[in-house]
Amino acid sequence: MRCAFVRRKRPLYPHNVCTKLEIEEILTFSIEGRRRVKEQLLKLDETFSPVTFSYLDKESGKQTIVITAEERQYPALARKEAGVPASDNDELSLNLGDTTETTASPITPQAGHIVVPENSKGYGDRRLFAEHLRGAHEIKVLDPYIRAFWQIRNFMEFVQMVHELTPEGEETRIHLITKTDPDRHEEQDGNLRRIQDSCVGTRVSIEYEYDEGGADHARSISTDTGWKISLDRGLDIYQRYEINDFNLVAAVQSERLTKAFEVTYIRM
Repeated sequence: MRCAFVRRKRPLYPHNVCTKLEIEEILTFSIEGRRRVKEQLLKLDETFSPVTFSYLDKESGKQTIVITAEERQYPALARKEAGVPASDNDELSLNLGDTTETTASPITPQAGHIVVPENSKGYGDRRLFAEHLRGAHEIKVLDPYIRAFWQIRNFMEFVQMVHELTPEGEETRIHLITKTDPDRHEEQDGNLRRIQDSCVGTRVSIEYEYDEGGADHARSISTDTGWKISLDRGLDIYQRYEINDFNLVAAVQSERLTKAFEVTYIRM
């Protein structure tokens, strides 16, 4: 594929060849920058009209709406201040839906796909999973990398979120399938057993097992209500941070920087 993208009279691809994904990355970056300028104009002058920034894939016919990192982190403000229109587009609804950590009323879960860029904020278990897990009594988590301390801590936070979603007097069973850490299995198993023991007598019960098959299984969350959530990174979606009793980032998931990851919501 031939490329004509030039910056400061120097071609980004001097050999004049680049992939479709590379073009998409540059296009998205350029549109995001232009969208950010437009948002500031909307705030300064009410005579400007809101504009939807998107591009069309001619091969698939799919239209992709480009939003900024700020809109992903603060979806309610994005719709209010930047003139983001309500849309039936699944990806936009999932990205800008009012599913933040402080959502008071449930929304209807949707099938769809979201892509979260590197170093984003505002993504916690509630925003990503709550509405698709609400009402479930059986949840299966497949993640081969619930091994290291911070990964097991992510799982504990997931368990806490499920506990909060489960009505008083009911019980939700979580079944974790992971793999053994060959170097620290005793520590890994001890931590998982402590989580299991701490849930006895609560609204959540935990079962876990080790899948010692040769290939790493795909990472996903599935429920008895018919939802499957495919996770390319599993629950390990955050950049490293200091874990201590006085660190806000350790206590509030939405304040953490993320790794780049994708989530697909499938109605079975």
